[in-house]
Amino acid sequence: MTASHAATTRPTERKVTGWTVLIWLGSFFLVMLVANIFFVYFALSSFPGVVTDRAYEAGQAYNGEIAASRAQGELNWNVSGNVTRDDDGIARIEVSALDAAGNPLTGLSVEATLQRPASPEPARKLVLHEGELGRYAAQAEDVAPGRWILQLDASSGTKGETFRSQNRVFFSE
Repeated sequence: MTASHAATTRPTERKVTGWTVLIWLGSFFLVMLVANIFFVYFALSSFPGVVTDRAYEAGQAYNGEIAASRAQGELNWNVSGNVTRDDDGIARIEVSALDAAGNPLTGLSVEATLQRPASPEPARKLVLHEGELGRYAAQAEDVAPGRWILQLDASSGTKGETFRSQNRVFFSE
């Protein structure tokens, strides 16, 4: 191959025409459209977006919840619990309540609420009954495995003292 022959064999250049630009632009926007449809489908099918139906009212009650939290801290109650789930789907909730001196708190009205996080599934409300002094228990049937939010509300009817605890629990299969 001579030097003059090598100089004359160049790769052919493609011209950019209007049709080429139209095909590239159309392909780009088609890929973006398919990706957006994919993301919108999975966003709408996986999370409904509604955690509470009354978000404005919940926001207005926020200062009241802060004051209740401070009042709860002043009680110095020691409330501990244990949550288990059997293979048959029965969840057992056991709560122990002690005052600041370590004495059992008796005669409390204790309620538990089990709810799935970010799910439209209705919450399950349970009333815990006192067994031993300062120990309260309840059970719920057909509790599916997975993540749950457990809210405990305990109140003494005489002085109006209230205790609230919210915990995330996970039930394995």
